[in-house]
Amino acid sequence: MKTLIEDVTCAGCYCACDDIQVTSDGQQIQEVQTTCSQGQVWFERAAITDQLVPRILGRPVSQKEAIERAVELIQQSLAPLVTGLSQSSTDAQRAAVALADQLGATIDTGAAAVTRALQQVGEATCTLGEVRSRADLIIYWGAADLLVNANHRQSLETNSAEVSRKVIVMGEACSRETEFADEYIQVEPERELEVIWQLRALLKGVDLAGKEPVGIAESELQSLASQLKQSKYSVFFTGPEFKQGALAHRKLEALSLLIKEIQSERRCHAITVPAAKETKGAEHVLAWQTGYAAAVNFASGFPRYSPGEYQATRLLEQSEVDLCILVGGNPQAGLSEQTIKCLSNIPSIQIGPALIKDFQPHVFLPAGITGIHFPGSMYRYDGTPLPLRGFLPTVQNSEAEVLIQISKTL
Repeated sequence: MKTLIEDVTCAGCYCACDDIQVTSDGQQIQEVQTTCSQGQVWFERAAITDQLVPRILGRPVSQKEAIERAVELIQQSLAPLVTGLSQSSTDAQRAAVALADQLGATIDTGAAAVTRALQQVGEATCTLGEVRSRADLIIYWGAADLLVNANHRQSLETNSAEVSRKVIVMGEACSRETEFADEYIQVEPERELEVIWQLRALLKGVDLAGKEPVGIAESELQSLASQLKQSKYSVFFTGPEFKQGALAHRKLEALSLLIKEIQSERRCHAITVPAAKETKGAEHVLAWQTGYAAAVNFASGFPRYSPGEYQATRLLEQSEVDLCILVGGNPQAGLSEQTIKCLSNIPSIQIGPALIKDFQPHVFLPAGITGIHFPGSMYRYDGTPLPLRGFLPTVQNSEAEVLIQISKTL
C-alpha cells in the first residue's frame, strides 16, 4: 500500500528543503516530488544502501571483522585525521568529534576558509525567514547558482507590500544572467578584496577622487555604495566562487568588517553558501563541542586550533597523517583533486551510505541514511537546525552508531 509522506527534509545539499513529498510502500521510495537533481540522487541512494556490505580492501566481510580491522588501523596510527562530515546528521558529527577526542586525532571539515574567517572576526548572520520578511537589498556574490535555485527563490517569496526588494549579482562574469536579478556587477576575482576595502572607504566618507577603482567600474562601485547606504536591511549571500583562492579567508574577514560597519547605522548580514552537494553544520557542532569551528587537534589531550597547521588538505598533501577516517554521504567535500590523490597513499576508513567513486578505502563500513532510515537533525546553510525523519526500515546502522561501535571497541 502506497503512503504519501509530507514535509520530508532533504539532506542532499545545503538547502535542506523541508517541504518534500515522498511516496513509499513502506519498504522502498516509489516517488519523490522535487525538481532538484541533487535531491533526487540523495533519495535514490536509499534503494541501494541495504545492498552494501562491510569491506576490507574491497573484500566483503562481516560487520564485526570490519570493525576489528578498523580498530587495528586506529591503534597502529600515530597521527589520525577525521574529516568529511558533509551530508551527515548532527548526531554523527558529535560522535565523530568524540572519537577524534578519544584518539587524540585532528578533525577538520571542507569549510576551512569560512571557519578561519569566523574564528578571526566573527560572523553577523541571519535566517532565511529574516531575509524573506525584511531584506530590501540582496547581493549574491559568487553565488549566482543559488539565485537560479527554484527552492531558494521560493523560500524568499513574500506577499508583503511593505518589502520592496532589489537583487544584485556580483562576480567574475555575468554570463549566467537570469530574469531573477535586477543588476549585475562584474568584479575581477583577484581584486575582490580590494573592492571590499574600496566599499568600506566610500561608506566611511573617504573621497576616492583621483584614484581609479580597482577590480570594478567606478560607476558600479559608487552605485553599490549608494544602495548600501539607502537600504534598511541588506544581505550578502557569498558562494563558492567568492571563497576561492589563497586569500579567501581574508576576503571573508574584510566582508565581515564591512558588514559590522554598516550595522552601526542599519541592518546588514551575510550567509555563506557551500558548494553543490555539500552541507553545513559540522562547523556548528565543532564550535559548540570544542570552541573552534574547524582544524581542531586533540593530540595534547585538549582541543587546539591552528588553521595553518591542522587543515585537512594541508595535512594530507604534506603526508603528515597516517590514517584518514572519512565520514558522511559526501566525505570528500572540500578536498582538492591533489588531496584526494594523496588519500590513496595512507590507510583509510570510510563510514557512510555509499562507496566513493574511483576510491577504495582499506575498510568500508556502510551506514543507513539519516533523514530516510533514521531520525535526527541537520543544519540548513543559514544556521537553522531542521529535524530529519526516519520513514523506511534498513539493515544498516546509522553513521553515529558505527562511530560509537568503533569507540567502544578501542
